[in-house]
Amino acid sequence: VYSLFQFLFGPVLGRLSDKYGRKPVLFVSAMLNALSYLIIFLSQDLWVLFVARILGGIGGSNIGVAQAYIADVSKSHERTKLMALFGAFFSMGFVIGPLIGGFFSAKFSIHAPFLITFVFSFVNSLAILAFLKESVHSPKKHLKIQFFNLKLTKEIMQPKNMGFLMILFFLINFSFSLTQGVFPIFSNKLFSWEEEENGYYFAMIGAVSFLNQAFGIRWLLKRTSETFLIRVGLVAFTIGYIVIGLSSSVYQILLGGILFAIGFSLTNPNTQSLISLESKEDEQGVVMGISQSFASLGRVVGPVIGGFIATYYVNMPYILSGIMLFMVFAWSRGYLKSYVKTRS
Repeated sequence: VYSLFQFLFGPVLGRLSDKYGRKPVLFVSAMLNALSYLIIFLSQDLWVLFVARILGGIGGSNIGVAQAYIADVSKSHERTKLMALFGAFFSMGFVIGPLIGGFFSAKFSIHAPFLITFVFSFVNSLAILAFLKESVHSPKKHLKIQFFNLKLTKEIMQPKNMGFLMILFFLINFSFSLTQGVFPIFSNKLFSWEEEENGYYFAMIGAVSFLNQAFGIRWLLKRTSETFLIRVGLVAFTIGYIVIGLSSSVYQILLGGILFAIGFSLTNPNTQSLISLESKEDEQGVVMGISQSFASLGRVVGPVIGGFIATYYVNMPYILSGIMLFMVFAWSRGYLKSYVKTRS
């Protein structure tokens, strides 16, 4: 449900930010995000939880707006590094978040992390209001805001490179979400892990992603291209998932997690950077919003399929993701080569 509303509202928020500016859209969406976590903390009924996740999905569809902000304030040759840095701080949240969430869930209450998240999200929205400078100096007041514009999406995807990159972004996020919701069940069945152990594991993945995006990509881009890093990332992704899916020891699942983190942190920011570089300067908001909608669509479909498969064989979502990513790697090679020729 959360990802479904991200999918629906990603382009809307992107278009609103092109029309009215990035700052007001980021502020309002951050407040919605904070409100959603407060409702979860207070909720006693399942339907209220769904309402909260709908509000959170609308607020959480602001990732494309944040990426458009980065595109506004960066030069083209700096964009991949800054997108990677954005991803690095995103990953840092996956280091600190699981540690705090796992600790407070185990020591106090399963509800406690949602109150803490509300406080962080509320402070975040106030920080946007107080400190963020507007990056859109010539808002496009003439733009029409439509809930879902299929014609515009088709036009943006018309170039061969852009169409490929959007589909690639969908498949990366689909494979990730195929396994995401399954992991607590998977780790509990194999190793009897609970909230605290899962928190440490996700923190490890976040730490590897942070280091790779903050330092690794910056160093690698001096020696190679975004397209090469995407190919390497897909290989690491594939091996990591297969290792996790076939794990029989904690050491194997740790190795698989490290490889997965390297793969995801190489493919995600580089793909997003190429999407931004392929976009027109005055369409950054809507294009990055549409790209996040493709990612969200993958995260809508993935958990449903992954959860269904896991009811029969809990390891299978990982193995299927590995196989699928290898097929994506084989399919993508020709497109990435043509991209290099077009860019050069």
